[in-house]
Amino acid sequence: AQGGKETGPEGQKEKKTMIDNITVTITTPSEREAVVTREFNAPAALVFEAVTRADLIKRWYGAAGSLDSCESDPRVGGSWRFAFTAGGKQMAKYGVYNEFDPPRRFVRTERYEGWDEYEALLTVELVERQGKTTMTQTFLFPTQELRDQVMKMGLTPQAMSAFYERLDVLLASL
Repeated sequence: AQGGKETGPEGQKEKKTMIDNITVTITTPSEREAVVTREFNAPAALVFEAVTRADLIKRWYGAAGSLDSCESDPRVGGSWRFAFTAGGKQMAKYGVYNEFDPPRRFVRTERYEGWDEYEALLTVELVERQGKTTMTQTFLFPTQELRDQVMKMGLTPQAMSAFYERLDVLLASL
């Protein structure tokens, strides 16, 4: 119906990407945490590799071609760094792997160059059931104010759902 809430297939497809296709759950269990949960149609070992190996990260992370460089040394004490351009500004996020337990869990620090310097702690846990993997990412920020700022800037259900669509495509191709 024209002007109504119902749309045809083309209109629905456009809306689905932004509004209807929410594939993550985001919770704030404490003042400084944000927890992102999402299921992937792939075994845990494959998801683990796709989020820790530089050659695979380059194939899905961010918009196509948005990573200027990607380094990842996935082991305890190994460093990682992703450089990208956002809003015309050169930026990079980087850190060190503190724990590494493939394919179940890793913990790493996360800092940003070119933005307010702070260090967050990211814990990623993968649980596989019947060939599907639930990934739970827990971000621990130094302050509630910083967590809230990051959540307003892009740690939203819409943004994170769109972010992981490219990982879905990669996982299906492996």
